[in-house]
This record gives sequence, structure tokens and C-alpha cells, in this order.
Amino acid sequence: MEARLTFRQLLRDYSLLDLIGDENEGVMHGIFATDWDQDGRDEILSASFSGIHRYKLNPEGRWLRTEISKGNPAPWPKCGASDVAVGHLKGGRFLCSIEPWHGNQLALYREDAGKWIRQVIDDSFVDGHTIMTADLNGDGNDEIIAGYRGGGGSVYIYTAPEKQGLHWSRTDLDKGGIAAASCAVADLNGDGKPDIACIGSATANLKWYENRY
Repeated sequence: MEARLTFRQLLRDYSLLDLIGDENEGVMHGIFATDWDQDGRDEILSASFSGIHRYKLNPEGRWLRTEISKGNPAPWPKCGASDVAVGHLKGGRFLCSIEPWHGNQLALYREDAGKWIRQVIDDSFVDGHTIMTADLNGDGNDEIIAGYRGGGGSVYIYTAPEKQGLHWSRTDLDKGGIAAASCAVADLNGDGKPDIACIGSATANLKWYENRY
């Protein structure tokens, strides 16, 4: 007979593991660590069918869950979010998310009077699967790098021309050349500029995109 352990049983067996939360429903597909409130300690953002949530460790050692957004408002199972990242413009912080799970939308969130306003800036993805932010051109504003796996796959870069991030323009980084399952940003050649590396699933490839800004 096959032995199957629940996650709670694994927590009991491995004392170094800590259950942060089990409230999210459906698939929790993406997490993002960031010092959300600038207190010197990272919080965790999660993207799931339940939406986008923040987990913060309180002084008593408990993780507190706060909803940021419900994500895509469509009925289950086309609801919520798949991946999330935090970026910064000169006008303030923003969130960006692929929605819903493995979805077609790139959603942007801007904070206004304590509420996060959702704006879909692209709905052409097929099986969206990776998103991140980075200041690629050194102008002090982060760009959004996002990609999808279906239909041959692509990776795009989105740039906001103004500091408030009301409008975004899209540039093809790799149109149809990689079924982007995941991407990462790092200075791969030591020239002080952030490069991009992506791995393709159906395309079975790994690519480095050198920053020439």
C-alpha cells in the first residue's frame, strides 16, 4: 500500500518547516518575497485562485494573512491570480500579476487612497507563466518582464513612460521563440546591468538575453 503523508504530517516530522497559511483555495501558483512595509523584514505575497494575499510574521511568531486583491473577478475556476511581482516607479510602488491561473491577462495594480486599482494592460497571453520587474534601462523606473508558454510562447517587456504608471508600452523580447515557463533577472556578465534568463518548457531551451541599454 502506498504511504501518503499530508502536509501537516510533514510539518510534525520536520521541525524546521512552518505552516504559513492554508486558507488559499484552488492552486497557489506563485509567491514573491518583499519587504512590503519597509520594516527590515520580508513579507510573502501569494497568488492563488483566492487572489493576491500578503503574509506577515507578527511579534508573536504567527503569520497574518491580508487580502490585497481578489485578482481576476470571473467565476471559479477562472478567478484569482497565478503569479505576482512588485515593482517601483518614481511615482510609487506597483503590483503586477498574471491572471487567472495560467491565464491570458497581465494585470497592473496601483495604490490609490489605500486601495489597489486593477488595470489589465495585456490580455493576449496563452498559458501565462512568469512575471518579474527590474530597472533594465537605469532610469529609476522598473519595467515588467512577462511571458507565456502556449501558442509557441513569448516574452515581453512593458515600459511606463510616466512615473505614475498609467500607460504601458510593450516590446517583444522574444516573440514565439521560447515557451516561457520561468524567467530570472541577474547581472550575468558582470557589466553592472541586469540581464534576463528564461527557460522554455515545450521549446526545451534556455536563453540568456544580454542587456544592451
